Amino acid sequence: MGIGKGKSDKIDIEGLIESSDNESKILQVEHGFTENIAELKQTTTALNAAIDRMESIVSKFNSSVHEMQAKKIGAQVHPKTLKSLNNICTNFVVEVGRQLMAHRDNQLELQKKHEKRIARMLEKSKGIWLSDKWVKVLLVCFLLYNALVILYVHIKT
Repeated sequence: MGIGKGKSDKIDIEGLIESSDNESKILQVEHGFTENIAELKQTTTALNAAIDRMESIVSKFNSSVHEMQAKKIGAQVHPKTLKSLNNICTNFVVEVGRQLMAHRDNQLELQKKHEKRIARMLEKSKGIWLSDKWVKVLLVCFLLYNALVILYVHIKT
């Protein structure tokens, strides 16, 4: 053994520092948990108070609903008013019916006129889609085209 050396083995200083750091971390985590628990207790009390207030609001609402249902509202309509309202409704229905019948009659008249025009066109042997003038123009264009094609083929050969 040398001078100044103890009998014990080497002391692990880094291990001791690390263990003291672990203890401080544990204390910090424990302190955080206690803060969270206190915060949760405050939140729980606030939530319970809100629930109590809501229960009182619901009970007051239910009691006011029962009071409103117990009260009777008295409203009467005079028979003359009902009779005049009935007359107004009846007159309205009759007027709308009259207007619909007039519209239907007008549509039937227009349809009959259209059928007569189509029948006259078919009696004169005129086509519905092509009149005589357009058939003549088409025939002239067709003959002119054929004449030009024949002339072109005759010149080229």
